[in-house]
Amino acid sequence: MSEAPIAFGQDAVATPGPVAETERIIVTGSRIPTAEEVGPNPVQTIDRDLINKSGERTTAELLRTLTVAGPNGVPTANTGNQSTSGASSISLRGFDASSTLTLIDGRRVAPYPFGTGNGAVTFVDLNSIPRAAIESIEILKDGASSIYGADAVAGVVNIKLRHDYRGAEATVEYGNTLDKDSGEFAASVVFGTGDEKTSVSGVVNFYHRNSILNRDRGYSQRFAFGSAFSSPQNLELSREAVLAAGVSPDDIPDTDTFFGRAPFFTNGTAPASDYVYSVRPSSRFNQNAFSAALPDSERYGGLMSAEHKIFGEQMVLHGDVLYQNVQTHYVLAPVATGTFQTPGNVTLAIPPHSPGPTLGGPTYEETGVPLGAFNPSNPFQQIISGVSRARLTEFGDRVRNNETDAFLSTLGVKGDKLFDGSWGYDAAFRYSQIKNTSSDTQVSASRFNRILNAADPIFDPASPEFIGTTVPYNPFGDFRVPIATNAIPTAFATIHPKSVDTSKLATLDLNIYTTSLFKLPA
Repeated sequence: MSEAPIAFGQDAVATPGPVAETERIIVTGSRIPTAEEVGPNPVQTIDRDLINKSGERTTAELLRTLTVAGPNGVPTANTGNQSTSGASSISLRGFDASSTLTLIDGRRVAPYPFGTGNGAVTFVDLNSIPRAAIESIEILKDGASSIYGADAVAGVVNIKLRHDYRGAEATVEYGNTLDKDSGEFAASVVFGTGDEKTSVSGVVNFYHRNSILNRDRGYSQRFAFGSAFSSPQNLELSREAVLAAGVSPDDIPDTDTFFGRAPFFTNGTAPASDYVYSVRPSSRFNQNAFSAALPDSERYGGLMSAEHKIFGEQMVLHGDVLYQNVQTHYVLAPVATGTFQTPGNVTLAIPPHSPGPTLGGPTYEETGVPLGAFNPSNPFQQIISGVSRARLTEFGDRVRNNETDAFLSTLGVKGDKLFDGSWGYDAAFRYSQIKNTSSDTQVSASRFNRILNAADPIFDPASPEFIGTTVPYNPFGDFRVPIATNAIPTAFATIHPKSVDTSKLATLDLNIYTTSLFKLPA
């Protein structure tokens, strides 16, 4: 990996010729203004010209494709199962995302409301920072915990927004692939005006990208050998119950328990004698035929910034407001149940064919199935649970919609070249907030157990809980042959949970600096 050479300070040598003054800037990793070429810190700077030439249309893509970016950041394409769906972050030097400090104009912002690793890893969402609003990016590729704290152990990424822009420019970009639709559209307008004392700048941006489905790409059309969480379901059955259902001993494995499944392309009415029995699950499901590799995403927002020189460079009033809305739509394969009896989860269980005593398998007490429960579609007089595995395809694809509203405002005063010309200050108040609204389409485990039980009050027309049908859910079919009577029970067990989480941060900081504290003789 090649890196930019590190420049060190040199003794000044008097040479004849014109004198040029180098602009002093604050370089990430140092709080002292100095020339950009001076200083031992390994800083990588990406200016506006490099941003335009990169061809990347989002801040996340711009940063995560850099060689300095590590593999432990949060990718935009993370699955909708994760709490960080719709967000993205960068990580440096092989550390996790919480060890890389991300600043905007040298100041902290509110982290994403969710973290990875059960919330232990926090980060700043790059998707809430529009690429069009960025003037430059400075990346300190070394630890800076002594300056910024423990969250800068891996380094610092300082994103500088556009200020004091003059003129106007508009950018429109569109791209797509030759096969299938994965269109990407980006548009932005940058404008600004001002005079020697006052300047006002603004940025408006819009971005949309269509999802990419796994089935649309040859390398991701199939999921390895397929998932055992399938339809037809892989049911754990007892030898006693299968023999009592009229199956020949020659057609089943010579063990006390084994797996059985309905024949492929059946509608839930196949007799036990037609089932396929095996020591291991024999039904497999290609979940990549239903899921998306990249979510559908849309973003819009803008930046407004202003500066006013009260006393020249010695006192400058400045402020900015940034807003960004990010909407992400994930499509995932239908719900996989997990093994029916999993510690810590709700136990799933299909009641026996008829009320009363069962043959083999788990008991009423072990599964929580109420006495008198039954499912007439069950060809066995057994409670089916244990290590049974299923894919609830009739409930449709899982869907997760994430909406992020990010807001940032800063108001401050700064000055430079005070006293003997070597002193300066920067004081500001910043408030930032990021709100994430997540809504899902899921299956309720408790309601799923209810729709399996024909004796449940939801199937009793005289009950106030009646859902409009007397026929319980039939889980013994193949997803390729829909069962019409399952429509009402599946609608009852489908839920749409919604959560709103907000992260806020208010900071007040004052930085006083000098490039020449005192002079030594000699």
